[in-house]
Amino acid sequence: MSSTVVNGWTIVTQTRQEVSPNHFQGVFLATGRGGHWVAGRHFDGKKGSTGFSECGEWWHGSHFTLGNPTENMLAALEAYPELAMKAAVWHRLFEQTAAQTLCRFLAGPRRDDLPLLSAGWRESDAGHRLPAAGSTIALPFHEAKYQLFWYLHSTRLGAKAHLTEGVTIDRHEAYTRVRDATGPLRFELGYNTYWLDKDDAS
Repeated sequence: MSSTVVNGWTIVTQTRQEVSPNHFQGVFLATGRGGHWVAGRHFDGKKGSTGFSECGEWWHGSHFTLGNPTENMLAALEAYPELAMKAAVWHRLFEQTAAQTLCRFLAGPRRDDLPLLSAGWRESDAGHRLPAAGSTIALPFHEAKYQLFWYLHSTRLGAKAHLTEGVTIDRHEAYTRVRDATGPLRFELGYNTYWLDKDDAS
């Protein structure tokens, strides 16, 4: 999976559309050195324009540099839809599409040398009721990592990780473990358990 690099920033996802006759607007999400992230708005332009100047500048945006790389990334992702609304390129599935593209980026390239694994999650302790859960069949490794990143994203509210500080790993450690994984893993984040395994490990 190749990525566009502009002025030292790797573009993770971007949207550019014609909002009036031959008038294009757009937004982008990008990462740079040191775990820094930016949610930016392209320069307006005509058909064929990239939205960036010749030296790689853009119109404006928000930089996220003060937290750890995961905090910066998620803050940029949260700011991204508001920019899209102002640029008139937002649509009903904008947030979902951006998050899925980010998960795909984090999962990395295809790795045929690594095992097929399933990805999954469940509530760690649901008491007397059946725990909420989800899992996949065995998938190529990069696809399993993508699915696990998506589970982390889509279950983040229910996990309530802020309530288990010092008990389970935090979100940054979770994202780091999945990104660095080359085989099975399992961890608790908040009130949920997540895994990559050779079988459905629920």
